[in-house]
Amino acid sequence: MLAALGDELTRERRWHALFDLRLIEARLAEGLPAVGDAGTLAPEVRDAFEERSRQACLEVGWPLLDDGQVAAAWMYLRASAELDEVATRLEQLAASLEGREEDDDARRLLEELVHVALWEAVSPPLGLRLLLAHNGTCNTVTAYDQSVSRLPPVRQAPAAAVLVDHLTAELIANLQSDLSRRGIDVAGIHTLPGLVEAAGDPSLSLGPHVDVSHLHSVLRFARACSDRSMLQKSLELAHYADRLPEELRYPGDGPFTEVAKASRLFFAACLGEEVDQAAAFFSEQAGIASSGGSAGSRGPLEQLAVEYLIVLLARAGRPAEALEIALAHLPRGGEQTATTGLVPPVVELAAAAEAQQPGSMQRLLDACRDRGDAVTFAQTLAVAAASAAA
Repeated sequence: MLAALGDELTRERRWHALFDLRLIEARLAEGLPAVGDAGTLAPEVRDAFEERSRQACLEVGWPLLDDGQVAAAWMYLRASAELDEVATRLEQLAASLEGREEDDDARRLLEELVHVALWEAVSPPLGLRLLLAHNGTCNTVTAYDQSVSRLPPVRQAPAAAVLVDHLTAELIANLQSDLSRRGIDVAGIHTLPGLVEAAGDPSLSLGPHVDVSHLHSVLRFARACSDRSMLQKSLELAHYADRLPEELRYPGDGPFTEVAKASRLFFAACLGEEVDQAAAFFSEQAGIASSGGSAGSRGPLEQLAVEYLIVLLARAGRPAEALEIALAHLPRGGEQTATTGLVPPVVELAAAAEAQQPGSMQRLLDACRDRGDAVTFAQTLAVAAASAAA
């Protein structure tokens, strides 16, 4: 009877009812009553029932997604499907919006796609692309701050890349149009550095060709990126910001008070350029050069500068220097107390530094003894053992 009913519900695409039916079948298959409290389950029965429930979620979740019922599908897929697979299917659904008029179904689908992709963090890059296409840059920047910024840096980076690409394209288009109106031949120039050079005297102000607050926000988001192409585009945006009129150079946050200058130095250093200049700048912002004080004697903004200094040194291929800064100037616990979220674990820094400066792992072990940091000490020994075995 239940099997026949399941076939009928499947033919009629009554997915919610089918899920309820599958739970009844799961109960009976595990010797449980069809309704009511099942009491305390033996571990093997509980595990078997949970697996049947998970399979039921997949059985109804994917067809609901195929039907464009994104929110309903997510209720079932949230705890049963791999995020990457859900993200891929959302991309396919999003493609179906292209060329469609903004009817009620299209609007509902868009809202549900944005909610699951962005606010449920299934695919933040997709959510941001949809917002950019349908709601504009301002709403998208705000949504990034409210949703993506709470994710780990490794998940922020692809989303930040969406906004870096978007703002770069917008800036190129607006700058091309502006220079053409001014009689400057920009035919064949399709890069931001080329257009900035075509604008003439680098000592003269330029722009704005995009909303300055958007530019500052995207430069802030881009700090999570480690991909060289994104760092290069971010550096180009920072160079453009350096050409803005003085009255539009609004102060930024932390060590990036001088947004254009600090961003230019940071991104250049991450690419292995002007590393010494960037290190000197952020050291000054951190108060290292002047006071050399401990982490406890620094304010939060100075501590942020310490973290960005470590990040740029690590990305620039100077992990031994980054390790020394981390051991000398991060609070006890190292990576556990970083506030940017970008600082590599000190064990990771030490392992990378070992190849350049033998004894770096021992240096970290000694520091752990001095600090009484048993957890990092054990972690360092484990990493060293694994490296030796390899």
